Amino acid sequence: MKHLLRELLERPIAELGEAKRAIHCEPELSLSNAIATLQASNIGSLVVVEGTKVVGIFTERDVLMKCSLHDIPWSTAKVSNYMTPRPVCVQRFETIGNVLIKMKEGKFRHIIIVDSYGNLEKVVSIREIMIFILDVFFEPDPPSEL
Repeated sequence: MKHLLRELLERPIAELGEAKRAIHCEPELSLSNAIATLQASNIGSLVVVEGTKVVGIFTERDVLMKCSLHDIPWSTAKVSNYMTPRPVCVQRFETIGNVLIKMKEGKFRHIIIVDSYGNLEKVVSIREIMIFILDVFFEPDPPSEL
């Protein structure tokens, strides 16, 4: 099992089948619109881009830690003032193991995948990585009958 786990962690992050196209926004988007987008899309992060270049990430954690206890004009305050600037990005060939290490060291739950030019491709969450690993190692128990 240990050998299989090592093999799995050495696979490129691009192999995660569950990774979806990132939803992104411009830095000028209002906080209220950003939060509405997070809710409507049922996601935990918005990648903030200028043109095609990643300049930040705005996450549910940013809402909680930077916005929730402050008197903010939600409809006019800009995402750029509350996002995490210069987020860690990886390319699709980065291994799952290295991505997990970066997420652990950076204490974040979302990582951005960019192409070789730095253009946004996808966002991967720790949840998606966990599901990928669990799907390889475990089969769900059959439903119990009463």
